[in-house]
Amino acid sequence: MKDKKEFIGMNKSSVVSQLKSIWDSIVDRKPRYDMHGLIEENKFTWFIKNLCNLGNSHFKYQHYPNPKVNNGIFKIQNDSSALTTVALLSDWASDTIESQLIARQAAKNDYSIHLGDTYYVGNKKEIAVNFNTDHAGTWPYGELGSFALLGNHEMYSSGKSYFQQLLPYMGNFVKEHDKPQQASFFCLENDYWRIIGLDTGYYSLKGWLGIKANLNLDLHDQQKKWLEETVKINDDKRGIIILSHHQCFSAFEDEFPNPAKYISSLIEPGRDILWLWGHEHWFSIYGANKLANGSNVFARCVGNSGMPVEINRKKKAKSPKSSDPTDGRNRNLVLYDNRQREILDRGIALGYNGFVMMEIKGNSVTINYYDDNDKQENARKILQEEWTIDIATGKLTGINITDLIKNSDKKFIVFASDITNAITV
Repeated sequence: MKDKKEFIGMNKSSVVSQLKSIWDSIVDRKPRYDMHGLIEENKFTWFIKNLCNLGNSHFKYQHYPNPKVNNGIFKIQNDSSALTTVALLSDWASDTIESQLIARQAAKNDYSIHLGDTYYVGNKKEIAVNFNTDHAGTWPYGELGSFALLGNHEMYSSGKSYFQQLLPYMGNFVKEHDKPQQASFFCLENDYWRIIGLDTGYYSLKGWLGIKANLNLDLHDQQKKWLEETVKINDDKRGIIILSHHQCFSAFEDEFPNPAKYISSLIEPGRDILWLWGHEHWFSIYGANKLANGSNVFARCVGNSGMPVEINRKKKAKSPKSSDPTDGRNRNLVLYDNRQREILDRGIALGYNGFVMMEIKGNSVTINYYDDNDKQENARKILQEEWTIDIATGKLTGINITDLIKNSDKKFIVFASDITNAITV
């Protein structure tokens, strides 16, 4: 198990992650887990394995090769009128005490989805210690199924272990309806809602060593073909909830706009959608932002499930009082979680880890946001929003949003004069 201090101030580059992974392998006197039968693997082999992974390489992209058997669309195995819970965790797979606590808090769910990033580099060992229950992995598998998206950290080792070791654990688990997640994208749906998981990780690195983030990342052609020919995203009026690892826009960090531009080309103007992502490591809520076709996207960053949330790192930005936290890119930011949970050595202030639990019932979805409640075993609900979809017209309506700790001494930083801006145009 790792100490969260190992991740403080961690650079997102491939080189830093590779060196961290190599060091983690060397300093262990022997592997702590069986790693799929590789218990005798020695430190030198680990070093060579990680060294060979250096560079912006890509494991062969996987899709759904036999769509008549498995086309990547997974039916929610509850009646649409019944309550279905979907847990969302992002940047979770760090094998820390904090990530294991979040896993226990989110454990009671029908479906669970990881929005990407296995630390440091998503190699075989790191996949095992986070996701393989035979190796003490603590991922909160859903009773009906689990899914996983591809982040940039899995690509630091070419994506090979994500595709070969992680995806076989994922998919629908219901007897006679079970089928695996064979690709880094999927659709989980019922009669009213479609949860579409996108792969933004495969092309997320650039340069020989993957030192820089690829701001021009786009969806793989196989994924685009699947969206156009199989999902046919605009053929009905069900509610659309998109999940990805990378943010399409941000008030804080880099922006990766191409996936949103592509999605906007698939839906008719005025078709509003919800979009949840990770990558930035702190919880934030945005009001409506326009897609290229004029549709509104309501975005939320939920990437705080396992990595340290370094709240003082954001303070390098301009004062929130100016509604200009970075370079003028407010992006209709409504709030972000700026509460301090603890202070480490050298005055490093940490915020809260957390997760999301969606409750889907009929044409309504309630999105509940939780934090780890000062490291208590029971999570604490901090924000709740409610949406409905009219499947006759495709109209998405925000019903209510509530900050459940607004009267606490530890407040969110709220930019909008009215929090309902997060659900209204």
